[in-house]
Amino acid sequence: MKISYAQVCIDPSMPIKQAGFIQQVHPIYAFHDDLHARILSFQDDSRIVHLISCDALGFPYSFQKELQAILAQESEKETDVIVCCTHTHFSADPEDPRFQAEVETRLLHAIHAQKYHESEDFGISFQSVPFEGVGKSRISHHKAQVLLQLLTIYEDGRPWIRVMIHNCHPTIHSGDTPYFTAEYPGYVISQLNEAHEGVHFNFLQGAAGDVSTRFTRPSQDEKAVRYLGQKMIEQIEAMSNEKCQIVPLQEIGYFSEFLKLEHVIRTIDMDKVRTDISPREKEEIQLGAKVSAYLAQHPEKLPSAYLISGLKLGPYHLVFCPSEAFSSYIRCIDPSVSALVCYANGYGPYMTGIDDDFITYECFTDTLSEDTKKRYMALLTKTGRFV
Repeated sequence: MKISYAQVCIDPSMPIKQAGFIQQVHPIYAFHDDLHARILSFQDDSRIVHLISCDALGFPYSFQKELQAILAQESEKETDVIVCCTHTHFSADPEDPRFQAEVETRLLHAIHAQKYHESEDFGISFQSVPFEGVGKSRISHHKAQVLLQLLTIYEDGRPWIRVMIHNCHPTIHSGDTPYFTAEYPGYVISQLNEAHEGVHFNFLQGAAGDVSTRFTRPSQDEKAVRYLGQKMIEQIEAMSNEKCQIVPLQEIGYFSEFLKLEHVIRTIDMDKVRTDISPREKEEIQLGAKVSAYLAQHPEKLPSAYLISGLKLGPYHLVFCPSEAFSSYIRCIDPSVSALVCYANGYGPYMTGIDDDFITYECFTDTLSEDTKKRYMALLTKTGRFV
């Protein structure tokens, strides 16, 4: 087994607009902290898998597909690429072809230059705990499942790579923030890397459709990023100090399947909106009604399929999907041995829970039929158990 880890800066080299909020329309060229892509590559006798996590909103599937085609052509082994995003709303617009080209060039350079560690004695452990220190349900009267999971790879019995999976939006800053930032995932990674020499930290975004810092942040600025980020650091340190089972990591597995999507534009009765919700939620519902009307006029904007994939590392599974899924979809996997990673294999809109009966902004951009959601859940379950 061979494993490699690399980190590469993906700051745009030109003024470019951010992506994630409606008011982000003007190009900027100011940085609070660097944006990065982190590359975790696995290679056994027959396969190479590159797991890439970018500080970006969400790259389209075409970006991943092109990157995989290039790398597969260069290798004699079966080669798979999974591109994930931390979903920061303060990176460069991932739909901009200039930014895509820059990131692709830097990723390819880093992958070509990577140095693999080879061993027959790699180990791996997996931990999962409830954690609302950074964020919780952002929808009034709705309870979300919020987890912090830690997958650790060991070399010669020592921690080498720690992958954090957390399902909370990295949107502490306000929408008019005039600089690029990796938000709390970037802050947490930088602080942990500095505190633990020789250990590399990574971040994967979980099912955070209904989870954010709306009701936990004391403000919407860098001070709040440090405040909430420190809470996550403290929890990661506690988990790192726990004694956990380390099992051999001697082989990898990869699975993928496309899910065909069926869309339905719903008519939502605005009279059913609760009156005892936050002002921000009321504003978003009004905006959501406009988004729904736009989608009804432009069905070509709706995706036709999702790629769902799974990465098996020893007895543990990472399940990847593009949708901005609600936390209820975590129930499709066993979170004691698996993690659901969203904003991967492309980027899809909100997917509310199949049994949710409340009206929120997310309901308006969720056009997937009930049958599609049932097939989606079945595929997530299948992917989290593949051998």
